[in-house]
Amino acid sequence: MTTVLKVHAIFEKHGKWYVGYVPEAPGVNAQERTLKEARKSLMMALRKLAEMDPQAVMGADRRIEEIEVTVSGVNQCNAAN
Repeated sequence: MTTVLKVHAIFEKHGKWYVGYVPEAPGVNAQERTLKEARKSLMMALRKLAEMDPQAVMGADRRIEEIEVTVSGVNQCNAAN
């Protein structure tokens, strides 16, 4: 049986490396030199976790929410970096 999972993948550039992770599945992450390779590695890691522990990526009692926080003293240009 094949299941299509839709999750959020977050990628950040740190120096010469791209780091990616999946908030819905703690421990699923990747680090590669290109975004394309980081994306590929992250998908492989998510696939492996789903094979070993399907509950870890499907049906876990976890919520991902977007929240907004107002802060003072932070330049908006610096906050985006």
